[in-house]
Amino acid sequence: MSVTPTKTKNDLINFIPKEIITPNKDSPGISKTVYSHITNLHNLLSDWATIREKGFKICKSISALKLYEYKDDYYPHQTKPLTDSLLEALDSLENVMEGVGIINNQMQALAQLQYTHEPVINTWSASEIAENILNIYNSLHKELNLKKIITENIAHCRDENLIEVYVSSWEFDTYLSMELSAYLFADVGLAGIT
Repeated sequence: MSVTPTKTKNDLINFIPKEIITPNKDSPGISKTVYSHITNLHNLLSDWATIREKGFKICKSISALKLYEYKDDYYPHQTKPLTDSLLEALDSLENVMEGVGIINNQMQALAQLQYTHEPVINTWSASEIAENILNIYNSLHKELNLKKIITENIAHCRDENLIEVYVSSWEFDTYLSMELSAYLFADVGLAGIT
């Protein structure tokens, strides 16, 4: 039969305190939150690009319809469903904009909570990420306002050159540069957005 070991006085003194993680030292939690925000932003910007492409095709259809079937006293009946589809695309862009706004607000708050400039993801600090997201948000806001103006005016435009400007403004993001976020997404391991 085996003997139960007895405790000596030295064994009782080996107390090792465990470090309590304070909010300032919770970098894995902050990194995880920032990573999820960046991933959500990537998904929203991908949705933006898809919706923009859809809106471009609709604008191109309106342009072709107006150029070939438009007369001074007659609007083609096909214009109505196309403008309705363009309005739906604009509503979808507004939804994307709201999502980016939520991410922007949360990252601005997180940057204020993380008062140190320690990197939370690779070489990016929370304040640098928040600044980058704020730039994206402001650019999207300008781009959305431009697309609203185009949506309001494209069906009533009679100038062939102006219609082409409207179409190309839907095709290309004038204010939004995807390069703003390319380095951020690359550091996180996400693919670029085209």
